[in-house]
Order: sequence, then C-alpha cells, then structure tokens
Amino acid sequence: MLREYSELTIRVKRQRSVVQRRSGAGLESKVRKMSDPKKPRDPQTGDVWPERGSDAPIEMTSLPVDADALSTNPSTAAIFVHVIDQLAQAQRTLLSVKSLSTLTKYLLEDFPGGFGSPRAELVLHDPQGNLASLLPIRKLFGEALTLHDDSQALYRLYANHPEAELVSLDDRRMFHILPGTTQAAGAVLMPLVDGNRLIGSYHLALTEEMARYDERERELFAMLGGLVASALLRVVEFQQVDQLALIDPVTEVGNQRAFRRNMQREILWARRVEQPVGLLVLAIDDLDNLARTYGEVACQFVQRRVSQRLCSCLRGTDYIAHVSPGHFTVLLPNCSELHAHDIAERLRLEMQEFAIDDGQGAILHITLSTGLVAWDPRVLPIESTEHLAQQMESESEAALHRALREGGNTVSVARLGILMV
Repeated sequence: MLREYSELTIRVKRQRSVVQRRSGAGLESKVRKMSDPKKPRDPQTGDVWPERGSDAPIEMTSLPVDADALSTNPSTAAIFVHVIDQLAQAQRTLLSVKSLSTLTKYLLEDFPGGFGSPRAELVLHDPQGNLASLLPIRKLFGEALTLHDDSQALYRLYANHPEAELVSLDDRRMFHILPGTTQAAGAVLMPLVDGNRLIGSYHLALTEEMARYDERERELFAMLGGLVASALLRVVEFQQVDQLALIDPVTEVGNQRAFRRNMQREILWARRVEQPVGLLVLAIDDLDNLARTYGEVACQFVQRRVSQRLCSCLRGTDYIAHVSPGHFTVLLPNCSELHAHDIAERLRLEMQEFAIDDGQGAILHITLSTGLVAWDPRVLPIESTEHLAQQMESESEAALHRALREGGNTVSVARLGILMV
C-alpha cells in the first residue's frame, strides 16, 4: 500500500513555500501556530517518541497542490497547509510505532489533540478476538474504541462503498458515530482497507472551521486512512510474532519477559486509576528432590499441571508467568495487601490438596511457598515506574526466601517503605 502512495510523494516544505509566496507572509506565523501538535508518548513508558530534526526533509504522500487555487484565499490556504503539516507529522509516527496500544492511543488522543479535533473514534473488525488480546489497555479509551465481530457494522457506516467521506452535522450517521461529542460540526470518515477487505474505520470530529473542508482535504484524509491501515496491519503482525517470544514452552503461560512487560503496564494502570496492585512470587517446595526422584520429564509435567491449576483459581484480570524452574509470579490488579494475602492463602491450600497423577500410577503432592508485596498509589506515590517494578520484585523475592527458611508451605508478606519508592 505504501509503495502505491510513494509514486505520489511530495515534500511538504515545498508546498508550504509555494503557498506562503502566493498568499502573503502573514500566513507563515499562522501556519506555524496551527501545526504545533502535542508530542505523542508511549503509554507503557511515558517516554516522548523521538522526532526527526527540523531540517530533515519530510516525505508526505499527497496529491499535487493547486497553488493558484490556494492563492485566492489565504484562509483556505492556511487550513490546507495545516492539514498537510499534521498528516506529515502523523506519517512519521505511523511508520515508527510498534505496538497496537501505542497506535491506538496516538489515533484517539495525540493526533486529534494536535490536529485540533475535539474527538476521534476507531472502529475495528475483530471476529476472533485477536485485537482484544493485543489491547490490554482498551478500557482506557471507553466508547472511542469499538471492536466488532460483524463486518457489516463497518460497511453500514458508509453511504455507498467504503471511501473517505466528509459528513455534515445533519447526516443521520452522526447519531451513530462519535458518541457523546457535543462540539462537532461534522466528521470525516476514513475506511481502513486491506486489499478488498474493510478492517476498520477511523473517524475525526470536525469543528466549525474544519467544516469548510472540501475535496482537496478529503483526498488527503483518504491517504491518511491508507497510512493508518498499513500501520495497523504492521503492528498486529509484529505483536503476534512478538507474543510467541513471551510464552514459556514448559507451562504455556507467560515467561519472565512477559511478566516484566505486564508489570510495567499494571503499575501505570494502577497509578492512573489510583487502585492498588499486588504481586505474588510462588515457588514449588523441594522441586530439586522431585527432579532427582522422578526425573526431569516428570518435573516439567508437575510444573505444567501446577500452572494449569493456578490459572483455574485466579481471576480473569490476573496475570501468571513462569519465570524460572519451579518459580511463578502472579500480578493481581486492583488488589490490596489484605486481599492479595487471602488469594495467596487460598492458592497455597488449593495446591496442598491437589493430587497430580503422573500417568504412570504415581500420585504426586506438592506445596507452595509464597512471597507477597502490594503497592497502593494513594499511600506511596512514585516518580519512576521502572524503579517501583524492580523494588516490588526484589521485596517479594526476599519475602519468598523468608517463607522457604521457615520450612515452606507458607505465605510471607513484605512491605514497601517510603524510602524504597
């Protein structure tokens, strides 16, 4: 798709200079003021995305500019150049983004903010729930993000066949798109297409000034829709491949890399909603003796059965990972220390009564030792999520070692201090 657009590429700086020469020097400051977007940030780390130097040429997929038409109306020229500048900024970001969460946040928050749109909406076709699994933070976006398993719901958004449309306020479709928007004087609908298949639709609310957009801007928005569709397909493929590297082959749950990634995300979420988060570190007692007695294959079988049993006892919002032989971590979102202790005790008792049949006539019994730590952002505010994650991991492991020294099959609690975070 990008290869097709590359044949139409132009340089935005050249367009800006043509418009400024023909519509007056006063236009320059107005364009500069309008084209100062908010810097997009990664939702997992909070870091500002790197930008190119101001002198670097910006390649933008667009149609040739009719400079004679623009010269007759400086206001129209300013609007058009503003759209060009914002789409050029968007292209740089869309070509570099690598996660679906970051892409969604950019489309629904950062790009509309820089563009001056009061609201954006993203509707995606997700018949098998694959996108939902790649978007653990989708609750953050509320009604702005919709995942449909019915492709016809997407096709009904468009009057005829899916193509970029400028929709006026009196269009009946405004009752169904961009819900809750009171400042919109219209909207632009951009279909996200993969070949002949409609995979989504991206909508921007338009202000009264933007309602003057015409065919020139519509064609630019059609190109933006193509860039968004390409970025969407690329990040989904990238994340699906990346997820294969996050699965532990022995237990088929997350590995240590997945645990640390989920840990960062849950801390960010807990800080945003001001809810506690708990962490359990569990160890199978006497796993080395089990391996020496029954062999490594039996040892791996026991770890797989333990992970399955733990998963069946946890909430749907909890995350379990197998971080090393015999060691598991469990992230407990929206869970205080008291609640986390109850969960840890329940898991301990459940595994104490759990009989594991090795398939060869032997019944194995195991016990768990657990280290626990919890963080409440209302009690201990932080500046660095990375430092907090490391501290929670360190303290929970220290609590686990205390439980092991006490003979195992027990739960030990660690607490974070003010100086720690």
